[in-house]
Amino acid sequence: SSVMLGAVVYEHWSPDSDQNNCLHEIMFDFALHTAKRLDQYYAKNGIVKGPLHGLPISLKDQFHVKGYDTTMGYVGWIGTYEGSRDPAKVHRVNSQVVEELLSLGAVLFCKVPRSRHELFWRCTDHPWNCHRRAFLRLCWYARAAALRATASAKIVTQLGETVNNIIGTTLNPVNQLLSCGGSSGVQTDGSWRKVAPCESPPPSVAHIPSSQRTIDFRIVTWPIRYLKIRLAAPQGLDCGLMFYPSRQNPGQDTYASSVGVMGTTIDSIRLVITSVLSTSPWLRNPNVVKMPWNSEAETSTLARANADASASGVPLKIGIYWTDGVVTPQPPVLRGLRIIHDLIQDLKHKVTFSLIIDEGITGQIRLTCPCQMIDWEPPSQTTAKRIHLAFLKADGAHDIHQQLDLSGEPLVPPLRDSFQLRDPIPLLEYQDLTIQGKTYSEAYNDYWNSTSNDDGQLHGQVVDAVVMPVAPHAAVIPGKFYHTAYTESINLLDYSAIVIPVTKADKSVDTFDHHYQPLNEVDRKNWEAYDPEAYDGAPVGLQMVARKWEEEKVWAIAKILDTALRNRSE
Repeated sequence: SSVMLGAVVYEHWSPDSDQNNCLHEIMFDFALHTAKRLDQYYAKNGIVKGPLHGLPISLKDQFHVKGYDTTMGYVGWIGTYEGSRDPAKVHRVNSQVVEELLSLGAVLFCKVPRSRHELFWRCTDHPWNCHRRAFLRLCWYARAAALRATASAKIVTQLGETVNNIIGTTLNPVNQLLSCGGSSGVQTDGSWRKVAPCESPPPSVAHIPSSQRTIDFRIVTWPIRYLKIRLAAPQGLDCGLMFYPSRQNPGQDTYASSVGVMGTTIDSIRLVITSVLSTSPWLRNPNVVKMPWNSEAETSTLARANADASASGVPLKIGIYWTDGVVTPQPPVLRGLRIIHDLIQDLKHKVTFSLIIDEGITGQIRLTCPCQMIDWEPPSQTTAKRIHLAFLKADGAHDIHQQLDLSGEPLVPPLRDSFQLRDPIPLLEYQDLTIQGKTYSEAYNDYWNSTSNDDGQLHGQVVDAVVMPVAPHAAVIPGKFYHTAYTESINLLDYSAIVIPVTKADKSVDTFDHHYQPLNEVDRKNWEAYDPEAYDGAPVGLQMVARKWEEEKVWAIAKILDTALRNRSE
C-alpha cells in the first residue's frame, strides 16, 4: 500500500539525515496523510489516482509546498513566502510542478538542501517545529560568528557542492570524506540496486541543471537535464501566478533554470517526465512549449540496438570527449570514459574521439579501435564558461545580498569572493554577452553538423550524442571543486543531458600519476587534489549530451548503455 511504502522510505531517510545533512524540510506527516487518502481512493474506486500513485518523491528546497517553508537556503525566508510575511502567501502556495505531481498521485515526503544559502529544515506551525525553528536560529547565530572569524576562500566559480550556514556541508553517503555534489543536497547510496540511508528509491525532483548532474555523477542516481521551456521552470519571485519555484537572480532569463528529474533507475526518470507532460503543463504556464513526450524519437532510437544493446541497423554514433584541454579528468573519470569507449566499440556502434592519448599518462591515452577514428574537437568550453558565469553574476550579486540582508547572514566562505556586492554589468555589455552566447551556440551547432563528413560521405551520419565528464573528478573532496566548465558549457547551449552511472573509483587501479605535467595552475590544483585512498569506492558517472529538443533521444541512448553496463557487470 502507499502507507507501507511511505513507512519504508521514512525508515531509510530519517536516521541518516543527521549524519549526512541531507534534509531541509521533513514532510512525513503530510506524506502519511497523502498516502492514506490514496489508499482510500483505491479501495473505493478500484483504480489508481494516476501513474505516480503512491510513489514517494523528494523535492529540492525551492519548490513551494503548502504548509511548509521554502527557504532557498536563506535564513530570512524562514516562516515567510520568499521573504514576504503576507499571510495570503505564507505556507499557502504550491509550485506548478508540485500541483502536477500531487494530481498524478505522488507522495511528497521531504525537501533536500540547496547550495549557497540553504539553511533550514521543516518549520511548520506544530509546537515541536516551532522549538526546532528557535533552536536552528540559535545554531545560525553561533555558526555565523564562527564564519566571520574564518578566512574567506578565494573561488571564482560556482560552488559544485551543497553547503550552508546551519547544517554545514551535505556529505556523500558512500564516503563521508567526500561531498555529495550540489547545489541540491539530495543523496543516494553508491549501490545501484538497493535502497540505502538517505536514498530516495523512486525519483526525486530538482531543477538546477548543472547541480543535478554534479550531484548524481557522485552518488549513482540518474538525472536528466530538461530544456528550460519543456517543464514549468522557475520564473522569479512573487510572479503573480504563485505556481513557480523560487530561484536566484530571477530577472536573468537568458540562461534560466530548468526543471529536471533524478531517480535511481533510468526507467523512473521516464515515468515521472511522461507523467508530468501528460498533464499539459503548457496550458498553465505560458513559458512552457507545447511539446508532449516524443515516443517516436524514443522508439526509433531504441530500435538501433538489439536487446543486448549491440548495434542493429544504423549504429549509434557516439562522441567521447576525454578532456577540454584546460583541466584533465582524474584517473577514475578517465577510466570511466575508457569503459564507455570499449563498450560502444564492442557493441559495434561508432565512436568519435576528442584526443588520442597514451595509456597510463593522463592527457595522452592511446586507444586502439577497429572502427573509424574521428576527432571530437568542439568550440572551446572556456568560452562557454566565461559567458555563462558572466550571466550568473550579471546583477552584481544584488539579488543574493537582498535576501542575505533579511537576516544579516554572511555568504558561505567558499563564495565570499565570487559573490561580493558590486555594480551590475551595463546593459550594452549584457546584450553583447547575449550575442556572444548565440555565436557560441551557432559555432557548436555547425561543428556538430560537420561530423557527418567524418564518415567520408557527402551526406554521412552526424554524431547522435557525446559522452563527457560531468567534472574532472568523481565525488569531490569538499572545497576542491575547481573546474565547472564541463556542465556550464552544456547549460549555455541548453542541450539535453543525462548522467550515466558507470563505475567506482578503485585505488588499486586508479593510481596517482606522478609524471603528469599540469596544463595550468587550475589543472595542477585539480590533479594534486586526487587522493586514491580518499576516493576509493566513490561512484563515477559521466554525462551523455544530445542537442536541443532531444531529451527522448538522449534518454533512449542512456537506456541502451545502461543495458550494456548491466550485462557487463553480470
